[in-house]
Amino acid sequence: MILRYLRNFSAKKGTLHGQAISRLALVLVISMIGILLIGLSSYATFYQREASQKQALIEGYYLDQLPRLESEWQTEAEQIKARIEFSRILEDSADLRWAKLNALLNAQWEFIEFSNLLILDGQGKVLFRYGTEAHALDNISALSLGWLYAADHGEFYQVFQRPLWLGQGGQGSLLLLKSLNNSMLKKLEIPETHLHLKFDGALLASSSVLPKDATSFDRRILSSFKPHYIETALSWPGSEKLQLFIQREIYVSYPLPEFLLRPVMAVVFVAILLWLGLGRWLQSTVLRVESVEAAAKRFTGSGRLRLAETELEPAQSRKDEIGDLALSLRSLMQTVDTREREQKAYLDTLALLEEAVLELDCDGRIQRASPGWSTLAHCDDAVGRRLDEFIHVDDLEALHTQCDGLFRGVKSHMGLRLRLGEIDGLVHDSWLECRFVSHWDELGKVAGLRGVLRDVTQTYLQEKQISHMALHDALTELPNRVLLEDRFKVALRLASRTVHKVGVCFIDLDHFKNINDTLGHKVGDKLLQAFSEVMKTQLRAGDTLARWGGDEFVLLLPDMESEDSIRDTIKKVREVMQSPLQVDGADLPVTFSMGVAIYPDDGEEVETLFSEADRAMFYAKSQGRNQVCFFRDMTSQGIGKKELYIQNRLANAVKSQLIQAWFQPIIAASTGACSGVEVLARWHDDELGWIGPATFIPIAESIGMIRELGQQVWLASLTAAESWQRQGLTLSIAVNVSKRELFKPYFTEQLLEEVSKHQLSPGSIILEVTESIALLDVEHAAERLQELKEAGFRIAIDDFGTGYSSLSQLHEMHVDELKIDISFVRRLNDPRGSSMTQAIINLARALNLKTVAEGVEDEEAAARLRELGVDYLQGYHFAKPMPREEFELWLAQHNRS
Repeated sequence: MILRYLRNFSAKKGTLHGQAISRLALVLVISMIGILLIGLSSYATFYQREASQKQALIEGYYLDQLPRLESEWQTEAEQIKARIEFSRILEDSADLRWAKLNALLNAQWEFIEFSNLLILDGQGKVLFRYGTEAHALDNISALSLGWLYAADHGEFYQVFQRPLWLGQGGQGSLLLLKSLNNSMLKKLEIPETHLHLKFDGALLASSSVLPKDATSFDRRILSSFKPHYIETALSWPGSEKLQLFIQREIYVSYPLPEFLLRPVMAVVFVAILLWLGLGRWLQSTVLRVESVEAAAKRFTGSGRLRLAETELEPAQSRKDEIGDLALSLRSLMQTVDTREREQKAYLDTLALLEEAVLELDCDGRIQRASPGWSTLAHCDDAVGRRLDEFIHVDDLEALHTQCDGLFRGVKSHMGLRLRLGEIDGLVHDSWLECRFVSHWDELGKVAGLRGVLRDVTQTYLQEKQISHMALHDALTELPNRVLLEDRFKVALRLASRTVHKVGVCFIDLDHFKNINDTLGHKVGDKLLQAFSEVMKTQLRAGDTLARWGGDEFVLLLPDMESEDSIRDTIKKVREVMQSPLQVDGADLPVTFSMGVAIYPDDGEEVETLFSEADRAMFYAKSQGRNQVCFFRDMTSQGIGKKELYIQNRLANAVKSQLIQAWFQPIIAASTGACSGVEVLARWHDDELGWIGPATFIPIAESIGMIRELGQQVWLASLTAAESWQRQGLTLSIAVNVSKRELFKPYFTEQLLEEVSKHQLSPGSIILEVTESIALLDVEHAAERLQELKEAGFRIAIDDFGTGYSSLSQLHEMHVDELKIDISFVRRLNDPRGSSMTQAIINLARALNLKTVAEGVEDEEAAARLRELGVDYLQGYHFAKPMPREEFELWLAQHNRS
């Protein structure tokens, strides 16, 4: 029977049943060993407790004794110092005092605890030595540590230092050396103890020696006939390295066999209970656990839930932990079965989407691919192939860089756009948006990538179109100002390295307004398109023709070897434009005026060259149009010398903040009260005197300083308005805005920021724009005026009626006021002039606009304008433009009257 049981056990030892039996036997063995060990531990603990008590007593004794001994030595050191100072020996002459001190110490030697003594002066120099070690000591600085070890004869000394009065020598030091040796430890020894003194682990002295057969006391089995000892280490007062080791002898007297008899009987009894009480229950429990294993294997192998649930029935026979485990496993299998069904449904749904899901290994090979990838890549055998095979060669470097960052763990996800390349001989033009994330294995290393790809070809084309529209003119498809300035900066940087030249040409079509007025704007737009196409045929690949606005163009000629090459290119352009342009089957002759500036001959900054080319173009128009004028030709030929002189003086005046802001009152026609002021720029030069704005304003625009000039006048206006607001005055401020200022980027944001700093409301500011500027480029001007209007500013059209004869575009402007030009006011006595003024006023009323009449010089004109219905009056009849101080005096007097 036993052999059969052993054979069954041997056959089942790899199973849970065999493990249960083997573990039960192991538990019995361990229990027996454990109880025996517990008995032995109790036996050892009994003696350990006795040893601990003795150890605590001995520690307490010496913890009290060592400080007391140290205190006695400190007291003795003070007494020796007092004896030496009391004897006044050190106050004698140097020849006698050391001999006297030596005699005194010899006489008292038997009463002194210290075997060596040194006396140092205030600088640490040795004056006197007493004792063998004191005379042999060379390194005095070693005594500052408080301890001295004499290695030659194995003596250890504790150093006590006291200040000592040396008489005429001043304050010195007394060093006393106390020897710590065997005799000193012998005095400290008590019965059954042995003392040892160690410094930094080295033995210095011992009071006695333990018996040779004594061993250290521990929790091992103790012999009744062998002596043991316990050892305690105490730090010497004042030193961590100097330690006193105390060994206390103990003896074991209780016999071990008698002590272990009862634990052995308990072991046998517990073993019988374990064997009888756990065997049957353990066998039943193992069978239930095996049913759980069988159910798990059945579900894993076949995936059939019904069969697995049948296997679980034995495990569920009792309501205990195994029964709970069986229920949990059953619930888990049901959940897994449901999830698998759902996952299959999700995969079927994913196959319907246009997006593709890929999984790549660390070599970039496709491990898994959703059906969407077959649709995108037009390939059914993608698994196992590298993703590189499907991507355009120009995009491989970007793909490799991004994937390398994921594989190295630098980042956890990435997104980029790629083009599909040639796949199986077919070329594709599709763009893909890719998003990949890395996934890790159990060791924390990147195991591969997972990503989603979708076709964004239409989105890419739309974005490309939007980008093109942002940098190109909508009508001519030419670069706009933004792209032109960017290319200009690049051209200047290249020219500075190659020492070549750059030409910038401002082009304005002659009499283009006549074409718009006579043939219509559609023909004018087609003419601009035809002009652009013809011009582009004469340019190099690197040249840029941009539309500046309206009928103005800019031609940029980069990387030109010389000025002659620039002139030759312009000559070709002029020659090709001699022929009429074909527009709607009709020949339209077109001429243009061009101004040219050259880098670096005329300037080195973008703004400077633009300004000089613009100025040269205006000069060409003034010379009868259909002209090309180089800026350097203007200066070399002496053209405009006075203008150049004024230009230089104006530049210095603007930089020196010498432009003044003057104020001319604006009067309400109905009440006669001053409702606001127009701010006008004035300049007084030390050499030229007062220079009119009609002279210096165009110069400022041509040299590109109109922004700085206008900024000075603008800030002075805001400062004055802020002061008047604090005084309780309600006045509107009308400020002129130039063309360059109006189309400056972030112009509205800058105005709002400055108005806010002066604590003003945008509604109290009137921005005056001339009619010619407002209608020069209606689309861009209307957009900017609408932006200013929405910001809260009021808009006025200045010099209305003088710029364009057509008023049909006025309704497109977002304005609040029309300022009737002085030329109409001066012709009020003429019926035709009066009718024209009446027409402007009626037009303003129809558009719900206010009117301001400029140039009112007498009461007759003022009365006539009131009759016609003008809202506001302005002119010398009320007041001339004045500096701020004079205006404030005038306003106070006007309010009183």
